[in-house]
Amino acid sequence: MPVSARESNLREAGGLGPRSGKCTRDGSQPSVGEATQPTPVFPHLRYGDAVHAALTASGLSPDVMDAGVRTEEQGAQRELFLTVSWLRENPDLQDPVGLDLFWSHLTGWGARIGDDVVLLDVHELATPELLVDAARHLTEHRMARDWLPPFHALWEGAGPLNTALDHFDEQGVTW
Repeated sequence: MPVSARESNLREAGGLGPRSGKCTRDGSQPSVGEATQPTPVFPHLRYGDAVHAALTASGLSPDVMDAGVRTEEQGAQRELFLTVSWLRENPDLQDPVGLDLFWSHLTGWGARIGDDVVLLDVHELATPELLVDAARHLTEHRMARDWLPPFHALWEGAGPLNTALDHFDEQGVTW
């Protein structure tokens, strides 16, 4: 497909990514697709998408998913997080108190039902199928019975994400 003279000039000047039709080089926004920004601002979003897709495919569609970066106080270490929530009265829950699965690149996976909180015995980058198993157990048994992972496996994108998380930590606080 022929490109316009303007697009050709932009490509030569490095203003457009070769396949994306956009460039975020030196931008402050997260990388998307083939964008040319070297380090995504939120490197854990693909992992969050994979967890959400696995939960939805299993029939456990969460009501809300939240992802971002936070600090407890100014100058403190930045923390990437994911929270997957089933709100009160969700039809997938046996008990109408709600359920949160939460993740932090600093602490890994945990669950909260009402005031009860437990850390899940899985790798911080566990395969989404393990989290589906945990969510299913928690929706059926709450925390009356400990959830034991039936297997241990890492998410298929764990290697690159682990590298990105290391880079994220090396950057330190930037605000």
